[in-house]
Amino acid sequence: MDLGQVTRWRDLASKIATALCVIALLGLVDGLLVAFREPADLVKVLPGASVEINGELTDEAHQVEDLTFTSDSDQLKVIFEAIHKGYFLGGDMWRGRLIVGPNISPGEYNLSVLPMRTVSPRKAPAFRILVFADALSLQKSSTSVIRRWFGISAFNVSAGCLPGILLAFGAVYLLSGKRDALLAASGQAEIYRVTKGDDGYEIRFSLGTAHGISPGARVAIHDAGGQPVGTATVEVCNRKVSVAQATSDQSIKVGDLVSRA
Repeated sequence: MDLGQVTRWRDLASKIATALCVIALLGLVDGLLVAFREPADLVKVLPGASVEINGELTDEAHQVEDLTFTSDSDQLKVIFEAIHKGYFLGGDMWRGRLIVGPNISPGEYNLSVLPMRTVSPRKAPAFRILVFADALSLQKSSTSVIRRWFGISAFNVSAGCLPGILLAFGAVYLLSGKRDALLAASGQAEIYRVTKGDDGYEIRFSLGTAHGISPGARVAIHDAGGQPVGTATVEVCNRKVSVAQATSDQSIKVGDLVSRA
């Protein structure tokens, strides 16, 4: 590939990487906002479903056999799996599975979990169980924009973007190296750092003594379109990198091209 082709492919890979990063970020934000949009006591299900459920205990219980539940439908049952400490405040919590009967009617139901023997005056927190008639209705009820429109988890979208992001940035890295090599072979380099000071601009680029550059040499500066921008004088350099000084009356930016004058 010639310089123009490498540049176009690099720019395309960079745009793809940027787009995937934006999609991944939006997916992550959309997924996290669900926790704020939907209360923790709300469970959305379909008839015949089996879903994980987790809740707070109002009184001490040492084993799952000490727990029971109440609900306003005989089509709702809880199978208790474990008692554990809460992740943040450390209170006692239970974990289990909510079993929804296949014959339950769509609508809203209540379900509470409590120890069989309790002395606590606290009322057991009730879950709101919303049963939907079909999968499409359940999907359209989601507070996640991605799940509502596409039927998939927002976190899965973010995770799915990760391989593409890595590949795209890898392509940018490889193509940038190829482009730098082609530029250097023709006596040119891209400015990768511009620092504005009282005396003008300090610029850095990947040309050095291996490319015929030495301290005191003058270099020409062009923009990405090939239009002249100005000149600079090399102050220090090593085999592959040079630092040059340019006057402040020139409009120099990262991405401009330097060539031997």
